[in-house]
Amino acid sequence: MTAIKNNGTAVAVATKKVNAVTTAAVENNSGNDTKKAINLPANLIEPSNYNARKTFAPDAMNELMQSISVHGLIQPITVRKKSENREHYEIICGERRFRACCMLNMKEIPCMVCQATDEQAYDLSIIENLQREDVPPMEAAEAYKRLIDTKRYDIVSLAVTYGKSKKHIYQMLKLCDLIKGIANLVKTGKLTASAGIVISKYDKKTQEAVLKDRFDEHGAGEWHHISATNLDSRIKSYYTSNLNDYDFDKTECLKCNFNSKNFDLFTENTCGTCGKCTNKECLEAKNTLYIVGKAQEIALADPKLIFIGDQYGRENDATKKIKEAGYEFKNVHIYNLNKYPTKPAAPEAAKYEKPEDLEKAQKRYEREQTYFDNKTQELDSLKAQGKIRVYADIDNKGITLYYKEVNNKDVKTNEQIITDLKAKKIRNSEIAKEKTAGDIKELLRTDELPKSDFTPVEEQAMYFFMLDKLRRSHYSTINLKENDYYGLTDEKKLIIVANLTEEQKTVIRRDYLYSHLTERTNTISDVKGGMMLAFAMQHLPEKTATIETQYKEEYDTKNARLDERIAGLKKAEKKAKAENKAKKTEQTKATNASETVEKIAKKGTNATAPKSEIAKLKEKEQFQTTRTEKKETKSTPQADKALIVGAPTTQPKPEAVAV
Repeated sequence: MTAIKNNGTAVAVATKKVNAVTTAAVENNSGNDTKKAINLPANLIEPSNYNARKTFAPDAMNELMQSISVHGLIQPITVRKKSENREHYEIICGERRFRACCMLNMKEIPCMVCQATDEQAYDLSIIENLQREDVPPMEAAEAYKRLIDTKRYDIVSLAVTYGKSKKHIYQMLKLCDLIKGIANLVKTGKLTASAGIVISKYDKKTQEAVLKDRFDEHGAGEWHHISATNLDSRIKSYYTSNLNDYDFDKTECLKCNFNSKNFDLFTENTCGTCGKCTNKECLEAKNTLYIVGKAQEIALADPKLIFIGDQYGRENDATKKIKEAGYEFKNVHIYNLNKYPTKPAAPEAAKYEKPEDLEKAQKRYEREQTYFDNKTQELDSLKAQGKIRVYADIDNKGITLYYKEVNNKDVKTNEQIITDLKAKKIRNSEIAKEKTAGDIKELLRTDELPKSDFTPVEEQAMYFFMLDKLRRSHYSTINLKENDYYGLTDEKKLIIVANLTEEQKTVIRRDYLYSHLTERTNTISDVKGGMMLAFAMQHLPEKTATIETQYKEEYDTKNARLDERIAGLKKAEKKAKAENKAKKTEQTKATNASETVEKIAKKGTNATAPKSEIAKLKEKEQFQTTRTEKKETKSTPQADKALIVGAPTTQPKPEAVAV
């Protein structure tokens, strides 16, 4: 039977013989009735807007057109009426076949008309495309996503509907997370779907970096042809960071989508590791916040702490923020310092297969922990005595503490340190004003000053500096004699002045004023510097205010940090004085008690009381004295303070001896 007549009309015949019909009959499952395809005018059929298929390869379309021209349209397209009042039909399934028929100029096209709601038509259109064997990966991914977006499906129901695994559906959906450049590589076949799935696990910035560094749109990049497994390994190596290398709290990271352990919902996590972070910006922000907080914590605990500056001026974000907070940094070579002991990590039972290996690791940990505790206590004691100075080195992962022994001649009391810090506060304020003056001079040098009318303030400043250059004809007004000045004659000056324009006069006066304002002006705190500041504020107010505010805030912050250190040292000094006072009081009481015992002993020589009582008192006194000496020998004196030893502790007053 011929599928297409001479007039180009397709005939729908209800039979099931292969290659012998234009359309096939469709059985109705609800009964014995058979629902047949009908021919509809091609001009009444319209494609739908929700068809998942967006690409139609020209070669494949030509092959389909040739097949239809020879064998007819074996499978009719599925349509529905667009509305009750219109004769037009909307394609549900078969847009590719419809396009091929239109290329053959068929006037009528075999169709299966069905009644379907918008939701049903939407689902049928996508399902029909997904059931094809040659569906492109990106189209499948977009189709799955559209079904998920309807809220009528989830990963489990899609897996059941299409006979796919949940992992397959999840990976297809991940392809929708690809940036446009990489998605195009997958669509055009220049990158495999497996490679696309690997890249889709990473955030947009990582994808952009991989696309820029390792791929190109022409498929010539160095990573285009490597396997998906190797690609995943290389991306982790070049574009991720191991969370185990960082000390900040990683509770949030363990559940984060940017953690490599959470990329695939269907893979098993590796024990003993926090995973790798692919969100570099978030990682650095959390790490910086942790380091800054840790630095402030140790600085408050030790007012004498000194931060180590980088010898070559390289600073990470944490160091910059700590400096902005006003903490003091000094350039010190680490190789001249001793490193504080590192706290050992307890062994994890999961890492040991044999119990005896775990037991050995536990004993080793206990030894290391004992050494750490003892060494730390020793260093804390030396620090309290002022015998070592502690330094803090900031790197990209955290803070490392170092220490150095201090020579006796370099040891200062807390009061001396407070005096030095107060002097540094004063100097900081001076530096702020000096730097303000320096930047204002540079501002006045580089920025163009306005050519506006001369102001009264400028006039006052000019006369201040022009007293030394006053013309001879005006000397009498300030009681000067003519021979007090040797230089230009009145005639020469008059000739020059007589030929100046108003604009020249303004420029000369202003330049003259500028030269005197800036010459040897190193601070804004004196009269000359104040005039320069007023001059700059008048013409360049915003930039001048920015400079002044910048240094004021910077050194106010530094002074705030110094105040913290001064408060800490004052507290320590007050505590030391109280302890010394209490010790002296105790020694005085002990001395008085000893004298009392001696008096009683002498008195008792002629007394009727038995000698055993006097002997007991002397033994008790000797015991208390020996005990006090031992106690004084063990105690450690405060830094920079003299320690008084050898005095007995306070003794209770002995009872009177009966005479």
